[in-house]
Amino acid sequence: MYEKIIDEIKKDIVKGIYKPGKKLPSVRELSDKYKCSKNTVVKAYEVLKNNHIIYSIPQSGYYIVEKIINNNIENDFKTIDFRSGNPIIGNMNTPDLKHCLDRAVDIYKNNSLNNTEYGVDSLRNILPKYLADFQVFTSPDNIFVNLGIQQALSILTQMPFPNGKDLILIEQPTYSHFINFLKFIGAKVIGIERDKNGIDLDKLEYLFKNENIKFFYTVPRNHSPLGVNYNKYQRQKIAKLASKYDVYIVEDDYFADISSDNKYDPIFTYSDRLHHFYLKSFSKILPWIRIGLIVIPDNMINLFKEYSHVSYYYSYFSASLISQATLEIYIRSNILKKHVLAVKKELEEKQKYLANYFSILKKCGINCTGGKNGFYSYIYLPDYINEYIFVENLKKQNVIVTLGNRFFLNESFYKKGIRLSIANSKIEDIDKGLQIIIKEIEKYKKF
Repeated sequence: MYEKIIDEIKKDIVKGIYKPGKKLPSVRELSDKYKCSKNTVVKAYEVLKNNHIIYSIPQSGYYIVEKIINNNIENDFKTIDFRSGNPIIGNMNTPDLKHCLDRAVDIYKNNSLNNTEYGVDSLRNILPKYLADFQVFTSPDNIFVNLGIQQALSILTQMPFPNGKDLILIEQPTYSHFINFLKFIGAKVIGIERDKNGIDLDKLEYLFKNENIKFFYTVPRNHSPLGVNYNKYQRQKIAKLASKYDVYIVEDDYFADISSDNKYDPIFTYSDRLHHFYLKSFSKILPWIRIGLIVIPDNMINLFKEYSHVSYYYSYFSASLISQATLEIYIRSNILKKHVLAVKKELEEKQKYLANYFSILKKCGINCTGGKNGFYSYIYLPDYINEYIFVENLKKQNVIVTLGNRFFLNESFYKKGIRLSIANSKIEDIDKGLQIIIKEIEKYKKF
């Protein structure tokens, strides 16, 4: 019942029945209207408060926060967003967040950012145990807390490596922001094709042996945009080749907490530890804080510190103190594990719906990858569909997707398609959105 009250209040805000600054119905009025207890109404109002849609004034009542909230709610009802890779903050457990923030403020109130440029010691000291759950065994000295994946990649790209090489190898397709960064700074970069089956390991060995590869950037699991994982043999082989040919691996395991394979070990597990950087982000599971980490090989720690100083002094290398403190409380209290289980359960339900529609598309001759690992999947479009017009037509129907070309280095690698993300989509969004996508494809060809 309280969910029904929340839903109808949101709709009334969209319709303009309730306006910013206008007092909402009293608890007693809504209790009579819905024939429910006052506690049920209070619970509904508290959820709306926690989502910053309304606020309360003691001994007065409840009011709408501001006009912009109206736009946000309206968008929630009208737009199906398959574009964003970031979960909606409001979907997270707000009481847990408040608890961790309160504890963080209490514990860290006498701290400052002095001497914490690579992470607060108390956080770094507990991270080895946390990472061990993912079969990443390291020490606090090798862990640098940062603002996330992109920041670490920018430093690694620009700093020299002991192998003296200067060419960066990336999967095709891959993380679009890194591609844009590489192009922006004019880095020397080449690609290697990846599909649902992985990469051609013979081709990888040829490139490692014959090209001047500084490092190979890879997203082994929960890949964006493909939504696939490397199998165990491929992960082991990549680690072996890196050691053999003096090539560094930069492993982006941004979504390590969520895995469809409980026996999965990252490439790091099989590496010699001398040729491996391990990157992880927390923004997908704790979207209210921007924080990540990088594990540095022993022989690269001092060099990395030297180059990260520039980032620290001009744009700050380490995450904010409050972000670090909050993450520490989440880990120490085991609330993070509880939260991850909730995210995983919700994601599995979404993936079931997505799989049903992918099976329909497959029967109709449309190939799809992903939908089983993480948020992302890729729908390959046939030659007879103009992807630009296709995406615009979906947009007119309030379905937002991402053009596939942004994830490719150039046209030689491009496989026509669109990326779907279910990071902030509800099950009903997936249901409605995929129906619209299929109908749009049917306009080009009768199945």
